[in-house]
Amino acid sequence: MPDSTSLEQFPRPSVAVDTAVLCPVARRGLHVLLIRAQDGQWQLPGSILRPQERLAEAVARCLREKARLIDRSPIQLHVFDQPDRDDRGWVISVAHLDVLDGTGDFGADERRKMVPVTEVTELSAEHQEIVRVAVHRLRSLHERTPDPFGLLGPEFSLRQLRTLHETVAGVELQSDTFRRTMLPLLEPTGRAVTQGRGRPAQTFARRAEIALDTDSPILPVPGAEWAGVHDWPTPTAARVTVESAVGAADTGVGAVESGVGDGD
Repeated sequence: MPDSTSLEQFPRPSVAVDTAVLCPVARRGLHVLLIRAQDGQWQLPGSILRPQERLAEAVARCLREKARLIDRSPIQLHVFDQPDRDDRGWVISVAHLDVLDGTGDFGADERRKMVPVTEVTELSAEHQEIVRVAVHRLRSLHERTPDPFGLLGPEFSLRQLRTLHETVAGVELQSDTFRRTMLPLLEPTGRAVTQGRGRPAQTFARRAEIALDTDSPILPVPGAEWAGVHDWPTPTAARVTVESAVGAADTGVGAVESGVGDGD
C-alpha cells in the first residue's frame, strides 16, 4: 500500500497568482489594468509561484515588476482550480483583487493599459472569468460598505460617495435610497467642502467600526451566466440561463480623469 504520508507519489500542480487591478474612473466607468506579455498577448498581471515564495510575496513581486505598482495591499479573491484551465499544464490560480483610485498617471509605454471592464474580450477566457469575479466582489462590497477601499480619503461628501459607488456599479443610484443605506455607516465631520455651484456640502467619514471584510465569499449563481461584467446593475443580476455555473500591463494610458462629482 502506498505511503499516504509521502508527497512524492502525488502529482503536483503549479500555483499561479493573478491580480485583477480595477479602477473606477469618474464619468468613464470601471476599468481594469492589462499588461502585454512577451508573446504580445494582453493579460492580467500574473506569475507562477517561485520556490519558498509566499502568495503575498508573489503578488507584490508581480505587480512591481510587471505593472510598476508598489506598496499595494491586494485581497485574495478566489482559487481557480479547473484542471484544464491553462493550456501549459495543470496550474491552479489564486486570484487577487486590487483597486486604484483613478487619479494616477500610468505612463506612456506600450506594455500596459487601462481598459473598461466592458472591453476585456482580448483576454483569455480564464482571465475574463477572473475579471468577472473581481467586478462581482467589488460591486458587492460597495453595496453594503461606504467606499470600502478608502479611495476618497478620510473625508467626503455624500455626492462624492454616491458618484464613486455609481461608477463601480455601472448604473445610476437612487439618491434617497443611497442616503438611507449609507448614513448609518457614516459619521459627520462637522466640516463642509465647496464643490462647484451651490452651498458647501457637509462631509462625512466612515465610522471607525466599519472595516473591509476581506473574507466575504464569492457566491456562484447556479444555472446562470453573467452576460458581461458591464451588464450587472447588481452583483446578483444574472441574464442568461445556461447549463454551467460560475465556479468558485504594461500600454500607456495617460492620466486617468480625476474628480468624484459635486457636493451633496
